[in-house]
Amino acid sequence: MSSPPDVDVLVVGAGPVGCWVAAELCAAGVRVQLVEARQSRATWSRGFVVHPRTIEIFDSRGVAAPMVATSRRSPTWHFAMGTTRLDFTALPTSFPYILLQPQAQTEQLLEEHLVRCGGAVLRGRRVVGLRQRADRVLVRIRLDGGGEQEVSARFVVGCDGAHSAVREAAGIGFNGTPDTIVSPAALVELAAPPPPEKYLQDSEQGLLLVIPLPDDRFIVSTIDHAVMTDLVTPWTTEMVRESLIRITGSDYGLGEVERISTIGNSALQADRYRDGRVLLAGDAAHVHFPMGGQGMNLGIQDAHNLAWRLAAAVRADREAGLNEGLDKGLDEGSQLDERPQYDEGPQDDESLQDAVKAEAIDALLDGYEAERRPAGERVLEDVHAQMALVAATGADGAALRARFGALLAEHPQVNLQYARRLSGIAVRYPVRPAAGGSGGGRTESDGSDESNRDETGGGDVRLGARVPDLLLARADGPPVQLYELLREIGPGRFVRLAIGGGSAVGDRIGGGSGIEAATIAATGVLGPDWALSAGWDAPGSVLIRPDGHVTEARTW
Repeated sequence: MSSPPDVDVLVVGAGPVGCWVAAELCAAGVRVQLVEARQSRATWSRGFVVHPRTIEIFDSRGVAAPMVATSRRSPTWHFAMGTTRLDFTALPTSFPYILLQPQAQTEQLLEEHLVRCGGAVLRGRRVVGLRQRADRVLVRIRLDGGGEQEVSARFVVGCDGAHSAVREAAGIGFNGTPDTIVSPAALVELAAPPPPEKYLQDSEQGLLLVIPLPDDRFIVSTIDHAVMTDLVTPWTTEMVRESLIRITGSDYGLGEVERISTIGNSALQADRYRDGRVLLAGDAAHVHFPMGGQGMNLGIQDAHNLAWRLAAAVRADREAGLNEGLDKGLDEGSQLDERPQYDEGPQDDESLQDAVKAEAIDALLDGYEAERRPAGERVLEDVHAQMALVAATGADGAALRARFGALLAEHPQVNLQYARRLSGIAVRYPVRPAAGGSGGGRTESDGSDESNRDETGGGDVRLGARVPDLLLARADGPPVQLYELLREIGPGRFVRLAIGGGSAVGDRIGGGSGIEAATIAATGVLGPDWALSAGWDAPGSVLIRPDGHVTEARTW
């Protein structure tokens, strides 16, 4: 039998997505190594928005409080840079706002969280190749100081951005639509900034978006119809000034421009999110124009969905001692070209158990792509629609945007629908009765492409939805917030929440996989009001996955 891998999971890329995957795994007891090509954290940010669902995820792990304390809050946000804002105060969440915070600051907070979870970032390490074997991945890493090393890991997660070395080494394609327009994002000082009601402006010449930062600087971005199709000329300070004047008639006292980034509207997605023991998350899996500030948030939800699956897969891998099993039948060192087949079947009880474990791991990890790839597709579609609105030129384009703005203003439910989608809280994974189950019993993801629809139609509306931060009444103490209890339970655990009597006895998840659910018993739900109106106080129990989505609902 070969020696065990050096680590359970090698995470490549220490941006917010990589830090979150690594922290979740470390806190769940998984041996993780996080490597990063850069010698230091990025100081320049392309992303500045933390959406409500991401804040909920952070809050369930105790990370949200410092972000909320140091960031600007905005109770509204835009769709396609429109002047009619989306009203986030109507969202059913304890965080009905976005946080405006440079992504570099978010990255710092998440790296600090990783360290508290027992992890660290190993910098100056660049992935230059990998080979998959039946029971591990061998990753070749070039060190900044010279030389190379090979790391053996059960699984590898590529969180290394749009130009992912992991994706390329695994031979995963990255396809979609190329750049047709570009836009500047400039970090600037403004001596005479526009008032908040003018942070979004629309004219026949183009659109302006101004994002105020906590340090009194601003991000200025334009969709300038006069120059947006010039994909070659680098943007300069003077070009930014001319663009401001052309669109708004003023440069708002443009002063020091610290940095200008040119952003294209290409929309690309990995052909697959998983290749054997290699998985992709964040920008390594999908990139798009940062319209609506959804990129980092989409990646964090990828990470949150993937981490608990990997933690369970690692446990099963350890228990089985799989030197074959996952992708059984491949020779040592061969590439993983096909899904495993078990045509002849194992010949003894031990090999039968290993085969069952391997199939269970495959199903678990395939569920990541089944749920998160449609989420990425949905965001790319939304961004395409927004780009079509902002790129429409002249009087016709201005009239189209005005009409869409009127639609959002005159129909609150339409406004709310788009707010739900951008905020991330609309994601609802499809579930179906498990084999042998009853109508109200255990459910599991069906892996369909209907995941992430705003409404899946019929049945218990809690199924597949993320569980909000309920205020729980308890017989043995004062009321407590659900997320406070989730923080105490920690990552990697299913949670059985029993409300209003009945049994909350711990149970096993996944047909003998050995995953035991933690239990929370509550006599009732006291709030918030929007949770009560949605039926979260119904007497019964819900089974909450480690990523906060409900996979089973029962009534007493």
